[in-house]
Amino acid sequence: MALNDARARLAAPLPDAGYWLLTALFGATSVLLIQWVETPSTRWPELLGFATGSAAIVTALAWIAVLGARRHVLWVVAALIPYVNLIAASSFARRYWGEGARAPALLGIAGVAVQTVASLSMLVPALPALV
Repeated sequence: MALNDARARLAAPLPDAGYWLLTALFGATSVLLIQWVETPSTRWPELLGFATGSAAIVTALAWIAVLGARRHVLWVVAALIPYVNLIAASSFARRYWGEGARAPALLGIAGVAVQTVASLSMLVPALPALV
């Protein structure tokens, strides 16, 4: 009985305040990256793609860390180590896909895709503009 109660608590969605904080993290990360990377020659579609893609990855990692903290503190530690965090997040998402990890995993995948396209467009100016 106690095991079922623990699983229900771990699979429960985040409270509304958690979603508000994740949304604020996404917005703040996007704005800071735009201010940090922006130059007069930067094309806006690529800049927005790069900033929102990066913000999506940061938000997905934070979301996975919060969900992981409900399981074990080692998931949080792994989420804080650069490069290891992406491997740990994908492992966590695969393991707990049906227990709440689906949404942050899909957000992370979308962020990587958008950031890849935008980064290639920014790094190789000879490519045609996205818009």
